[in-house]
Amino acid sequence: MKKNVYDQVQIFYDEAIVWEPIIQQEWVEGFLRQKAWQGISDDKLKDTWHQIQFFILYLTHFNNENLDEISLEEYSFIVKWLSENISGFKITLKSVRHFFSILIEFYTYLYTKKMIINLDEIKKAAHEISGGKKINILKSQSIIEGLKNMEDVNEHFDDKVLFGIVIGEAVESLMLKLGKYFQQQEFTEDFERALYLYTGPFDNAAEEVEEDFWLGFWDYFLFDYHLLENDLKPLEYFNTTCGERLTPDEYKILQSLLGSSFTVFYINRIISQDLVECINLFTNETFQLPTPDFNYKILKNLLFFGHIFSQGLVMINYVTSLEVSINLRKRIKDEVMRQKEIFMIQEPKATLADFFKRHALVVRHTINILVTLAKVNVTPLSQLERSYPIIKEKRMAKESVTSLLHNLVVEYGLSRFDERLLEKMWYDFCQLSVVNVRKPENWAIGLLLAYAQINGVINIALDQVVEKKGISLASIYKTRTQLFEVLQLENFDPRYLSEDGFVICLFAE
Repeated sequence: MKKNVYDQVQIFYDEAIVWEPIIQQEWVEGFLRQKAWQGISDDKLKDTWHQIQFFILYLTHFNNENLDEISLEEYSFIVKWLSENISGFKITLKSVRHFFSILIEFYTYLYTKKMIINLDEIKKAAHEISGGKKINILKSQSIIEGLKNMEDVNEHFDDKVLFGIVIGEAVESLMLKLGKYFQQQEFTEDFERALYLYTGPFDNAAEEVEEDFWLGFWDYFLFDYHLLENDLKPLEYFNTTCGERLTPDEYKILQSLLGSSFTVFYINRIISQDLVECINLFTNETFQLPTPDFNYKILKNLLFFGHIFSQGLVMINYVTSLEVSINLRKRIKDEVMRQKEIFMIQEPKATLADFFKRHALVVRHTINILVTLAKVNVTPLSQLERSYPIIKEKRMAKESVTSLLHNLVVEYGLSRFDERLLEKMWYDFCQLSVVNVRKPENWAIGLLLAYAQINGVINIALDQVVEKKGISLASIYKTRTQLFEVLQLENFDPRYLSEDGFVICLFAE
């Protein structure tokens, strides 16, 4: 049965949107009904709805929350953005005037319902942009001020050319600042660790020179990696340390990037030439994305993973796709859900989102392993089938050991997350055993050795450690043995499984 305009609106809000839009469904339907009562045909109502739909897509893409705060310059930006992101929207007098005429009618309806407070800015924008004999794309002032200081910029740029500079300049400038910032010497250790984790423990990163590899790596590093010193993701840390020094345009783009989330999804159906309906593999939520540039015959056989807006729009260009069967897709889902169960042994209240925030790289590797390697068991299921000592709080953990753990973590290049797990290991041990701490160094180094062993870390040279600290090797092995026996530790023990350990266990035989 042919769908009328109200069906289209319902589908959009029910299936295409998993967020709360600024323009509510009842506003749109009320406006369309008012026009229907005026005798407007269903075809014209559909066209009206499409223009409003375009506007909604822009608003959600840039997280706009107040229609009254949209400036004259931003309306100009909207026109340009729609022309680049919505198929069929062209920057011509006819199409832009049509777009503004419908928006003004819609705004007028909202004004009469007291949903907005004035119509001045949109009417001014319509006049300035499309009221003359040719389209007048206005300039973003925050960028123009920066361009005024450039000696090689011609004052008489054509409007269209200058707007292209405005759009590209803000994104490119932010990317350059991010790249320069994280290539500082203070991040060298983080960069090398991230590269090791991203390639996998048995891969050779030096051989990877393709552009796709580095696009994928930077996607992981900026969005999912956790910095050693503070456990923040690089984009989060950059926002706290440099956000105030960005231009308004750069800052807005950064906030949009921070709103993205790692998502694994597949295409359920092709809605139109321009849009596809996608399903989140793990939550079964549906959302729409622009139709990817693939042969439509294989679209439904592809599994995608990468970062998308929480509103359901693609945030960045690098989203990985792999061709998988329905059975393999189900197996990937089952493997990842088991991994989430393993994580819950460490974090009992963890949600799927919590697991992704901590271990998105584990999900990436799991998908790649199942698709490309002939490996039957990816996740060590034995950890889910065993029982663990019950921890009941009986006493405080010895602070003399805890304070030394912090120094060892810094000294041997471990992360803040590692430190938290080491402290938890020591706390649990103290609840299960009465500890007589004569030499805190013995216990601290014993904990470090046990932790390194269960996580498969082999870059801690114990002989050098004990020689440097002036303690006996036998005493360290003794404390390590006690820790293993009392806590019933095993390799890749989920209670104290680190980010590095979780990745390594996927590749272990």
